[in-house]
Amino acid sequence: MPEPVQSEMPEGSDPMLVSVARYSGYGLQLAAAVGLLMAAGWWVDGKLGTAPLVTIVGALGGGAAGFYSLYLHLLVKGRGRKSSER
Repeated sequence: MPEPVQSEMPEGSDPMLVSVARYSGYGLQLAAAVGLLMAAGWWVDGKLGTAPLVTIVGALGGGAAGFYSLYLHLLVKGRGRKSSER
């Protein structure tokens, strides 16, 4: 029986699929934050009758939370990951 082929990747580097999955997850997290807070604002607007005011605030708040999360994952935690690979 033939031996399975070992990938010849340098140690410590991620396969492309892992990187694609990681960054897709970050994008989905941003979209979910905007969508959920915007939907909550839309629901509150329906209850209070304040037209699009709370919906807009929710969308902006979701965008801010999503970008903050991206900042943490890509810049702050990314620095720690790179320094541990050395």
